[in-house]
Amino acid sequence: MAFNLEKCPVRVPSFSLEGKVAIITGGTKGLGYGMVMAFAAAGASVVITSRHKEDCDKVADEVISLGGKALGVATDVRDKDQIFALVDEAYDRFSHVDIMVNNAGVAITKKIIDVEENEYDTVMESNLKSVYFGSQAFARKVIKQNEEGKYHGGKIINMCSIGGIKGNNGVATYGSSKAGAINLTKSLAYELARYGITANAICPGYVITEINKEQLEGTEFGEKQKKNIPLRRFGTVDEVAALALFIASDSCNMLDGEAIICDMGATLGGNI
Repeated sequence: MAFNLEKCPVRVPSFSLEGKVAIITGGTKGLGYGMVMAFAAAGASVVITSRHKEDCDKVADEVISLGGKALGVATDVRDKDQIFALVDEAYDRFSHVDIMVNNAGVAITKKIIDVEENEYDTVMESNLKSVYFGSQAFARKVIKQNEEGKYHGGKIINMCSIGGIKGNNGVATYGSSKAGAINLTKSLAYELARYGITANAICPGYVITEINKEQLEGTEFGEKQKKNIPLRRFGTVDEVAALALFIASDSCNMLDGEAIICDMGATLGGNI
């Protein structure tokens, strides 16, 4: 016999994003691609960005072929004007915006004493400036929607990293940018709560993607990293996408200003 949901005394959570519009930067590969597919499967209209138009269109076409709704918009998130144009285009196409996932970013592996200024600028502009102005552009649009009485509130999800929580060897520039994004997330939550906008950060540990697969799977380096992870495994794109879907859904409206660590226990401390 099927469970009678109508008579259930507790509201059963739903992760539906039906009717929602989600902008996902860096949505053509890796974690961004996973979130695009998860959000589209949950009913959201997804706006997909990368710097290359053909990549955006390819993923948008894939979503549409699966029965979803999608728009590809080429955007360099280091450019404030392009970020604002992205949010405007999403709004013009779908008449509202509900979810902003600031996912695009870059990393370099280099000692502090060897980093060049242009390398520092590239990482900070990609990982922190983009999050700042992406959130600003989205928040301004949501506040306008609120004032017009069309929709209320919104969700900002910032993809950060455990690299922004703990120090590490050779990734100080990346870690600094992610630490800044975590702090920014908390400030966004504080300032935007009055408008019904929540802001949360997701901080993964090692996650297997097409970019790092050769480096992590079946290698001496990968096995060494696993020894510092209590669960003795790396994360998956699907798992991160599922967490993002939960945060984006209306089943997660009380979480605000959090940096959610999903690292298989890597930051617990000590070797197990």
